[in-house]
Amino acid sequence: MKRRFPAAAALLIAVGLAGCSSQPSALSTHDAKVIINGKSTNALQPVTCYQTGEAWTIETLDKEPGFTATLRLGDTVTAQAVDIRNLGNFTGTYWDDNLGKAQARVSQGKFNVSGEAQGAFADKPTQSTTATFDITTDC
Repeated sequence: MKRRFPAAAALLIAVGLAGCSSQPSALSTHDAKVIINGKSTNALQPVTCYQTGEAWTIETLDKEPGFTATLRLGDTVTAQAVDIRNLGNFTGTYWDDNLGKAQARVSQGKFNVSGEAQGAFADKPTQSTTATFDITTDC
């Protein structure tokens, strides 16, 4: 019984200190500028950025309107996927080597992905079309 108290106290202190520490900067909220077909979507989109191996995911806090973009860093930076949800009245998708076309760049902490996505506009939801997109943030 005497051994359990020091272990429990140490665990509570460790949990308390971990709760007070700040998140890594990559996990904090950033703003993304989104342009659809050459027109700004009028509001900066709050996003989170996180890394898994060589892949970076940039995702809006709100699911809709919003987007999710996955980039692969390595010898070359590539866009793997972009899912746009009702931004600029457009909903569409880019998938590397499958649907649409895109390129990605990372320079001095700024992430940019741009290209074409396949989808539809809200005013013509049954008419398939492509739209250009440009997404920039400072992960």
